[in-house]
Amino acid sequence: MDPHDRLLFFDELPEEAWQRLEDEIGEIGRPVPQAQKAPITSAPPRPALVSQTQPGEPVIEARAVEKSFAQPDGRRVQVIAPLDLSLYPDTIVALLGASGSGKSTLLRMLSGLTQPTSGEVLWNGQPLSRKAPDAAIVFQSFALFPWLTVSENVEAPLLARGVNAPTRQERALTAIDTVGLKGFENAYPKELSGGMRQRVGLARALVVEPEVLFMDEPFSALDVLTAENLRGELLELWQTKKINTRTIFIVTHNIEEAVLLADRVIVLGRDPARIRADFRVALPRPRNHKSAQSLLYVDFIYKAMTRPDADLTPPSLREPRDGAYRMLPHAMPGGIAGLLELLVDAGGEEDLYHLASRLLMDVDDLLPIVDAAVLLGFVNLGEGDARITPAGKMFAEADIAARKLLFQEAVVEHILLFRQILNVLAAKLDRSIPIELFTDILDEHFPRNEVERQLEIALDWGRYCEMFTYDAQSEKLVLTAERKIATERRPPGSPS
Repeated sequence: MDPHDRLLFFDELPEEAWQRLEDEIGEIGRPVPQAQKAPITSAPPRPALVSQTQPGEPVIEARAVEKSFAQPDGRRVQVIAPLDLSLYPDTIVALLGASGSGKSTLLRMLSGLTQPTSGEVLWNGQPLSRKAPDAAIVFQSFALFPWLTVSENVEAPLLARGVNAPTRQERALTAIDTVGLKGFENAYPKELSGGMRQRVGLARALVVEPEVLFMDEPFSALDVLTAENLRGELLELWQTKKINTRTIFIVTHNIEEAVLLADRVIVLGRDPARIRADFRVALPRPRNHKSAQSLLYVDFIYKAMTRPDADLTPPSLREPRDGAYRMLPHAMPGGIAGLLELLVDAGGEEDLYHLASRLLMDVDDLLPIVDAAVLLGFVNLGEGDARITPAGKMFAEADIAARKLLFQEAVVEHILLFRQILNVLAAKLDRSIPIELFTDILDEHFPRNEVERQLEIALDWGRYCEMFTYDAQSEKLVLTAERKIATERRPPGSPS
């Protein structure tokens, strides 16, 4: 069958066949009395610095939706307990839960693929019974028509909506280009890798310009590297507004994936499904899955999924107060200096993904260096771009001796641990102190393995700027002569 005949097949599909397909997709459950509501764990408070009010009206609002299925003996098994849920614009929402908890069932109810047993779903304030959802779905399986080419697969939903051929082709080519498949328009699914097939599925969803994009474990069938690349590309499309979607709702079992992608995370309990936790992820993008803040969220979600009786309070990521300990990023001074030099050469500002690409690095490997530069006041982050500050530019253009002094000033100004080390060493007659003192101090704030790593970083930074040295034999920190003099000359009452 040539391409024209394949498309004609869809155009001439009898109305009865379309109705049969709709009946299979949209499950119409007979009305039943609402199941008795089990106690629902209230959503824990959201992290600090994140407004609990959402912008605008919800795109989707589920009101007391419940789902149960009839058994052969007449009993009904409740899969989803009555729950309320609202999805707001300009938000990526991740839904997590154990296998069989009802994640995909909830997605199908929100998207209109299946009806709730009781309760109702509203789209922009109107019930689904009176308004067709403006949505598209990307499935775990690629769900492509094997007899259609890439272009024809992407055109299929437009064909079903009655869009004329020239417009279909134009929009399909644009969507294919958006997901990075330009040049593969005439290829068949069997000729594509798994990652490329999923790109076709994404293009097919985006071509209809949906208000809400639903994704049901879209990366779980892919290898780790391919999944990571697709996640990054999806996030870039979202952040750069290259897609017209207002909301993304992604079902996943991957906790790290949820923390990396989502603005808001919902965790479902099971038997029956209830909202176990609902909170916003207060992390700037791009995110590093190895950072201490990301790991806090990963641990919290894992606890919510595996300990149903535990009290839950999402991690609070308040800006450190004076006297609070900041996590030192795992970065070396040489890497920080190299980053600043690259930013100067780029005119003072560069997109992080482009910067990582130039360095042949993964963004996750670049982020600790960027975080360190931000912590020291050398760089500002905004909308995925790194911008050098005047202090950073001064550092990048200075000679080695001046860089050491500027680094000294930066760590003392911005990092409590260095101020403490400096003050303690200056107060000692012999200008030395056992490192064990700071091990004990940090032990109150970080896990034991991270305490050792934090001290290693502090030693590297302190040695680089010649603030102090470390005597491995006596296991003591020793103030350098230069820093000792500078400390003694500090005017009384001056800020530390």
